Amino acid sequence: MASGLPSMFKTPRHRSFDYKPVYFDEQKERKKELEQLAEDAKSGNISDERRLELLRGKLNHKWAAGSRTARTQQNSGQKLRFIFIVAALGGLVWFFFNWA
Repeated sequence: MASGLPSMFKTPRHRSFDYKPVYFDEQKERKKELEQLAEDAKSGNISDERRLELLRGKLNHKWAAGSRTARTQQNSGQKLRFIFIVAALGGLVWFFFNWA
């Protein structure tokens, strides 16, 4: 049918999808929080509960960072061990094939 003529049946329209991604920058949020904390500390508006909460957050952040570096060191140790084992097995195979 021509598009200008009326129809008995309703033709379906295409569906549009409107997606706006949300970006979260952890460092930016942390910087904002620290600036707010400094401002509150200057004015004396910070409560003891809030101060304790921020201290716990700092400790958790530092502990998480420490575990990441330990995990990275552990992974590099595993890679080095794997390379050593493959080299040793390769050397043994070469030795047995050249000896006979």
